[in-house]
Amino acid sequence: MAKILTPGRVVNVGDHGSWILNGPEGMSLRGFGTFWAQQRYELVYTSETHYEETNERFRVSTREYLYKVVLDKGGYEIRWHWHPQGNSPEKRPHIHPSFNLKAHMPSGRIALEDVIESCIELGATPSCQDYRERLAETGGIHKLYRTWSNEPGEHSS
Repeated sequence: MAKILTPGRVVNVGDHGSWILNGPEGMSLRGFGTFWAQQRYELVYTSETHYEETNERFRVSTREYLYKVVLDKGGYEIRWHWHPQGNSPEKRPHIHPSFNLKAHMPSGRIALEDVIESCIELGATPSCQDYRERLAETGGIHKLYRTWSNEPGEHSS
């Protein structure tokens, strides 16, 4: 079972928060491998367009993500990262492939739902039959309201 751990509450615009999936041990994917996920985010005002459609005044804006899967067989791993405030010279979203984990292969922005679907495509067993619909619904909300998809601008969300 998955559990999202958060160190505290985010209540004011400009507050930063974070979450991690199942803590440092990650989550087992039923004989396929282990999955880790974490994000850092900020509470921001909703854009005018989003407010008109949802009547929500606030939303969270992703500020960093780190996803990783390590396969049980062979120990191969893939990492999907975006950490613009980190120590790395690469500030764009990127992938670290198993055969060279120091490489930074540029990618577009990756939603958590896309990583989960990728794990299933690689052989992880889905926990429900309607996983495609569920991932499309939750990932679709993010994709509909995100403010960038390939390279973040100076004021990205």
